[in-house]
Amino acid sequence: MRTFAMGEKTRLDDSAIRVEFDVSGEGLAAYCFSLGTADLDVVCAARPASLTSAVALVAGGTGIAEFHVDLSAVDDAVDRLVFAIGAQAPGFGAGSQLRLLGADDEIGRFVLPVGELTRERALILAEVYRRDGWRFGAVGQGYEAGLDQLVRDLGAEPDQALFTAAVMADPVVPDTAAHAEPAPEAAEGSEAEPEPAADAPEPARASETKSKAESVIDPEPAPESDAEPMPEPEIGSDAEPAPAASADVVAEPPLPAKQLPEPEAAPALDPADTGPLSPRPAPAVEYEGRGDRVLSIERPVDAGPFLVELESRGTENFVVWTLDADLETDKLLANTIGAHRSRALVDERGTRTSRLKIEADGAWTVRLLIPEAARLLTDRLEGTGPETVRWAGPRTVVAMTHAGGSNFIVGTFTEHGDDEAYLGTLANVIGDYEGESILPKGPCLIEMEADGAWTLTTIPD
Repeated sequence: MRTFAMGEKTRLDDSAIRVEFDVSGEGLAAYCFSLGTADLDVVCAARPASLTSAVALVAGGTGIAEFHVDLSAVDDAVDRLVFAIGAQAPGFGAGSQLRLLGADDEIGRFVLPVGELTRERALILAEVYRRDGWRFGAVGQGYEAGLDQLVRDLGAEPDQALFTAAVMADPVVPDTAAHAEPAPEAAEGSEAEPEPAADAPEPARASETKSKAESVIDPEPAPESDAEPMPEPEIGSDAEPAPAASADVVAEPPLPAKQLPEPEAAPALDPADTGPLSPRPAPAVEYEGRGDRVLSIERPVDAGPFLVELESRGTENFVVWTLDADLETDKLLANTIGAHRSRALVDERGTRTSRLKIEADGAWTVRLLIPEAARLLTDRLEGTGPETVRWAGPRTVVAMTHAGGSNFIVGTFTEHGDDEAYLGTLANVIGDYEGESILPKGPCLIEMEADGAWTLTTIPD
């Protein structure tokens, strides 16, 4: 059985698919939103079918739900189906997941990172979208402000007629809605106004409205914060980057409320600059900025994969996606709160990234590095959080440990990064882990998604 990591995508070969929710929480309601038509179309317990999107809710409608989709019958104007859930109380329970099934069997499942979703009241679980056919993507994007903000990020307003006909801003479990207290009668001669839910969210600051991953429609960027940023994470060396000519790279802010200064690019960092993520050999390109940006980048290699080193010095959400040629979010590189530093692998599957979408409330730094900048695994490596390392030895056994509460996924890729670059997954679990697998012959790149301390130890014959 395949388990999808957050941000992972796959091509759909079957035109008839099923999407099943198994989510625990308080006051849940499941939805499928269709994007592309003039009005936001929605399928849920109160409106269980849509001819335009060829989606039907055949069972459930709360935390347990089953949607049937005939992709061959979806209207040409519909380009995306977004599967989401709303809750009356923040947080979702352990073991919550979405299952994707084809005509004959299960394609895979996406286990929600509930340890990171403790304050959210709405969540995009997954999406099905057109791109050279139909594809499925595991999303896992949460919204603290609830379903209202989720709908706005899909490009609609919560008071839109079609939407309000089926959905409340704070969803009520359909099975128990009949037991709700009756609303007080309106005074004779007056028009009844709907009472807002008692726990309806107050208007939130831009940095509070959503978390975890970027939405399918670019929101307005958060205003710059006046608060003092958190101390910069420890990176080991005091060496300063060598000055170099600035690259002529333009960052384009999405839907700016005001014009922001362009990030500065400074290629060719000093190879002597070392630290926990060392080495960092030239060539490299560095950008510095603040707040939400769409950043045009200058690739450090002509073709194939490269590393993106990220630093955040804010106090709230820090989310970074790669964008494809159609400005669609492609790969999730970072999804944290507060100060952060990591290295992620980009274009390992033959893509060619030229822009990054950054959501941040404070200052950030982006460094683009060649693959040889990754730390080299020889006998043993250890670290904390996501990182990409290199292996140049023979096929061997590798022992792995992880001490954390979320995903621990270890994948291997060749260095040329074409469509056949994927070599295999060495581990794909949630939480603490201790185990062994077969490390392929190098040179290859080892990409790790982790939220805690990890070790890699080779075991020779």
